[in-house]
Amino acid sequence: MTRKYSDCFYCGGAVREELATREYHWKGKLYVFEGVPMGICNQCGEKVLKPEVGKELEKIVLKGEKPFREVVVPVYSFSHV
Repeated sequence: MTRKYSDCFYCGGAVREELATREYHWKGKLYVFEGVPMGICNQCGEKVLKPEVGKELEKIVLKGEKPFREVVVPVYSFSHV
C-alpha cells in the first residue's frame, strides 16, 4: 500500500514513500525497525512517518514481540578536552 504525503514541511520538496530503517527509543532502550514505510523528501532527505505506522511500531515494542535478530551497539561519550 502506497501512502500519500504532502510536500516537505522544511523545504517544500516532493516526498516519496520508501521502505527504510527507523530507530525507536522507549524507556531508555533503543529499538531498530527495518523495512518501515515512510516518506522521504527528494530534495533534503527529511523523513516523515505517518501516525498509523508510528502506532504499529509502538504496539510491537509494548507487546514485547521477539525480534528477528539483535545487534550490539557501542555507546561513546563525546566530550571536549
